[in-house]
Amino acid sequence: MALAKGLRPVQVGAVILAVRILSVFLVQTWYVPDEYWQTLEVAHKYAFGYGALTWEWQKGIRSYLYPSVVAVLYSVLKLTGLDYPNVVIILPRILQAIISSIADYKFYKWTGGRKWALFLILTSWFWFYTASRTLLQTLETAFVAIALSVFPFKTGKLGYYEKESSTWLWLACVSIFVRPTSAPLWIVLGIYNMATTNQGRIELLLKTYLPIAFICGVVLVGLDSYLYGRLIVTPWEFFKYNVLGGVASFYGEHPWHWYITQGLPAILGINVLPVVWALYKIISRPSENKMGLLLITAAGLHVLLHSFIPHKEFRFVLPLLPILLYLAQDVIVPWSRKAKKWQLYGVTMLMLVGNLLPSLYFGVIHQAGTLAVMPVLRESLTENRSSILFMMPCHSTPLYSHLHRNVSTRTLDCSPPPEGRTCESEAFFMNPNRWWNAEYAHRQTPSHLVLFDVLKGRVDSLLQGYDLIQRINHTQFPQGEVGEKVLVYKKRTQKIQADEIIH
Repeated sequence: MALAKGLRPVQVGAVILAVRILSVFLVQTWYVPDEYWQTLEVAHKYAFGYGALTWEWQKGIRSYLYPSVVAVLYSVLKLTGLDYPNVVIILPRILQAIISSIADYKFYKWTGGRKWALFLILTSWFWFYTASRTLLQTLETAFVAIALSVFPFKTGKLGYYEKESSTWLWLACVSIFVRPTSAPLWIVLGIYNMATTNQGRIELLLKTYLPIAFICGVVLVGLDSYLYGRLIVTPWEFFKYNVLGGVASFYGEHPWHWYITQGLPAILGINVLPVVWALYKIISRPSENKMGLLLITAAGLHVLLHSFIPHKEFRFVLPLLPILLYLAQDVIVPWSRKAKKWQLYGVTMLMLVGNLLPSLYFGVIHQAGTLAVMPVLRESLTENRSSILFMMPCHSTPLYSHLHRNVSTRTLDCSPPPEGRTCESEAFFMNPNRWWNAEYAHRQTPSHLVLFDVLKGRVDSLLQGYDLIQRINHTQFPQGEVGEKVLVYKKRTQKIQADEIIH
């Protein structure tokens, strides 16, 4: 860590911000629909008056907190006349990159300003991939890192006499409204805080916990109720539909051990090695690693409870990344003080390359087509009477947040259907021609079609009146209805020469 020696706080902050802003412009690939459909599309609809809301917003299982912040940005752009499409696309990501930068700096300070901590958080491939994305889990992860940096850990005798900050509790309450699934972390830390507080426990409960929970609850329930137009508590609605109702299972199920065998190893990448080392050290000597034991207890409960939910995703354990990287640096630092120079450089290069390769592949190449298609469509829309049909698995692309044109669009619906019925997206792929005939029996067909190449052979008859205007690389690993390339067709108005088709 010789390169990091002597860095001042301002320099550290500048380096962190530079890396996060770099990710805004370098990471140009599709990850999951929620990055757009649970934040940007919602904000766009309320700021500009047109957009699309998914079934989650009809049922009231999402909080308007984050979309409201983005909507404010959009409104400023609208009022100032600066709502150019590229600005509308990039500004929310810059905002999230700044929030993640603050979290990274607080993580660095939490470790006591250790250079290895800075190195780990800046080179983590999955955090680089997600830190500037407008995902709720990205915001949740930032809240976790900031809250942990001010949490009143009792690491020694003096800890019992130190002034306790309540900032972490404010962040915990907000985090639960953003993503109720973060509750297990805060339950463990809250119990620990109550058990080790240097205040009276009743006093802490009555003067800190309850007032903060009450204020957060009133403000956030008020915000959501106002925007939904009815009294609503979104964390409860989320729990009711996704956990009690098992609705999330509709989007896929995984075995109980998936987070341990696939989820965590994937998001950690090569950093899984020092994390496993740290876990072994803590478990073998728990009395010497009380803080580490607390952190793995909190992380363990998070993984355990999420493991009981059939539907699992990598991003659901993203909030554990600050905890796991903290544990990793806590074993690397003592080792580095005794290691030889060649060992230090060797390990540094191994970890750097091990994170750089997946960062570049997943950030630049893998699943880039469904983002790259949006400017193609925007430039091809000659008038507001144009219409677009996305013949793709639902929410495969962003929508108005990236088009920023008030045109008619049609996407396949994948809202959880009533028991015994099939959602529209599945029905379409079972028989595209029948779906088309029913959909356009009494109205005009769309001016533009967007589809993956795997579908083309099944809809050739529907493409007779259209010309291919763009073919875009998407992925090297096609799966199911997601193909290698994205195809864009435009309704034929005049003969287009073959050499005008862009390959």
